[in-house]
Amino acid sequence: MFSSSLLRKIFGSVLIVLTTSALILFFFKDIQQNRIILLLSVMGLSVLAIWLRLKTILLPISYLSEIASKILKDDFSDDRYITGQCEIGTLGAALYRLKHDVENLLLEVGVRHQEWTNLFRKSEQMRGQIYELTTAKKDLADEADKIAMQLESLRKSEDRYRTMLENIEEGYYETDLLGNLIFFNDSLYNMLGYSRDEMVGMSCFGLTDDDNAAKLSQTFEQVVDNGKAANLFDLKLIRQTEKEIYVEMSVTPIKDSDGQAMGFRGIIRDVSARREYHEKLEYLAYHDELTGLYNRKAFFERLKDTLAQSDRDLREKHVFFMDLDKFKQVNDTLGHDAGDKLLQEVAERLKTVMRQTDHVCRLGGDEFTVILNNITEPAPETAAQRIIEALSAPYRLNDHQVNFINISIGIATYPKDGKDITTLVNCADAAMFEAKKIGNRYVFFNDITPPPSPPRNGEGSSPHSLSEKEMGGR
Repeated sequence: MFSSSLLRKIFGSVLIVLTTSALILFFFKDIQQNRIILLLSVMGLSVLAIWLRLKTILLPISYLSEIASKILKDDFSDDRYITGQCEIGTLGAALYRLKHDVENLLLEVGVRHQEWTNLFRKSEQMRGQIYELTTAKKDLADEADKIAMQLESLRKSEDRYRTMLENIEEGYYETDLLGNLIFFNDSLYNMLGYSRDEMVGMSCFGLTDDDNAAKLSQTFEQVVDNGKAANLFDLKLIRQTEKEIYVEMSVTPIKDSDGQAMGFRGIIRDVSARREYHEKLEYLAYHDELTGLYNRKAFFERLKDTLAQSDRDLREKHVFFMDLDKFKQVNDTLGHDAGDKLLQEVAERLKTVMRQTDHVCRLGGDEFTVILNNITEPAPETAAQRIIEALSAPYRLNDHQVNFINISIGIATYPKDGKDITTLVNCADAAMFEAKKIGNRYVFFNDITPPPSPPRNGEGSSPHSLSEKEMGGR
């Protein structure tokens, strides 16, 4: 048995031709003269039959070979389907299917190749990015190390800064743009009497009154607008105990990386003691230290103002010069401490009987003056009589009762008795000298008979009169 149907067909064709040739030779064996011709004819027909048979077999094979050659050259344009029986048809169908499978596979391979190409390109891009990221990472690591070193240096600097702030006597503060406290040192909350927890988030404007809060708000606005620090300025703050303190305060803007103000910082220095000292100096410059009354300097300044007011109002003004009678006797018998207490008691009685608009002064020793601001009555006579009654009453000095003190008052009227300070003062002093002749009374300069001529430049005046140089003139 042949394993191939194609070989069986070829063998069958050859067998048929040989059988036919044998039969022809058998039936015409007696014809000697035609035997050779006949044999040749049979052989020719046999060859022709075999060739025709082989052609039907070899032609599909040539087609298959041609298609296979094109496929080997990557040419898939030949789409013929080779049919036939047995292995030829199977081979044609297989080749046709194989061609289409290869075409599809190539298409798939092309798609996959394109995808792979794209992936490769992306991988190359990613590799480049990874390299850049790696380089950037290294740069960032180096930068991070630098920043870490800077932060550590900054932290140490800030620690030193904070330590310095905590150890300074002045208060230090930082606020946001709304004025709410976000940082402060111990000195500040000790200065204001609050605890640290109470002051966190507290508004600066709540630490003072309305007027000073408006002043502080205006300063903050100016600092934001100008971008420059505000120099030390005076401000009044209120402690938790509601006691007022006076401070000097500075304001500096806290700026962000863009240079925009994001808050304020500054120093607060308690100047209450210094302010009190200056106020005391100013007070002593115009007040008598023993009695608290206006002193000589204040007397002449108040008198100058009073006379200017008289010129504006067209009203008379009166000046009292007063001297205590027998004051020396108190010093000699009871001592200077008793004399000082007597002067203090005299001052208190004068302040009691005079109006707040009047100016009561002590020139020195036992000499006092009063400037009457006669806006309304009483008349100067009434005021003088009240003074005499008040100062003539007995005094209690060191367990001793003193009832011999009297007061002599000289009164000068502006502008009738004098149109300048020098003349007016000397007139009042002359009137007082006249009153002391009897004691415990008042005398108007205009009532002296015969009226004396007003002294000029202090010459010929009483021992109590003051020179123009001492008064400063008017």
